[in-house]
Amino acid sequence: MALPLFKTEQLKRYKDIIALLIKYGRSDLVREAGLSTPAIRRESLALIGKEPQPEELASDLENLGTTFIKLGQLLSTRGDLLPEPYLDALARLQDKVEPFSFEEVDAIVSSELGIRISKAFAEFDPEPLAAASLAQVHRARMRDGRAVVVKVQRPGVREQIVNDLEALEEVASFIDAHTEIGKRYEFVNMLEDLRRSLLREIDFQREGNNLIRLGDSLSSFRLIVIPEPIDDFTTSRVLT
Repeated sequence: MALPLFKTEQLKRYKDIIALLIKYGRSDLVREAGLSTPAIRRESLALIGKEPQPEELASDLENLGTTFIKLGQLLSTRGDLLPEPYLDALARLQDKVEPFSFEEVDAIVSSELGIRISKAFAEFDPEPLAAASLAQVHRARMRDGRAVVVKVQRPGVREQIVNDLEALEEVASFIDAHTEIGKRYEFVNMLEDLRRSLLREIDFQREGNNLIRLGDSLSSFRLIVIPEPIDDFTTSRVLT
């Protein structure tokens, strides 16, 4: 059976996915779908000699980045697919990433808002409050004196997610078409849920609009405070 054709940027992810399937006992899926190659099998052989633990799967997914972390969190709800120790380990998945540089923050904010940080804000802390695989958050102060936080999307994360999803969907399509477990569980449909969730998460304009609607709905509850987005300083990649 011919292997699917992948874009160049997807090839490494393809190998990563196949190696995971082999390592965690689903090499039958790989063989049945015709997805393996001699090179992939050689690189994966070293992984088969020991029984991997659930925490190891969680760690492997964390190391592969945002898309695979979200995939693991989705799988943690599928007791029909995985045994309980794996469900527990995947439910604890967390983003483990280093902050990206202030130079990159400056470039993204300036590009998105059409004005440099130094002009848009009276103050902007170069050290992030928190960093995750999708974005990081910085304290800032508006020119009118309002204290705010600014959520800035990680450089290249949108493109990486799209490429990862395409690679995952190619593999899932083959598994669904050529294996019994694929026909039973329809992994492509599962990945469609993941796609919708991730694309919503990386649209900060949508997140801002949702905050506005939530604030309006809860406006009568005085003890509940919902952050209020500043429309002129919010885009799909920057939320203020």
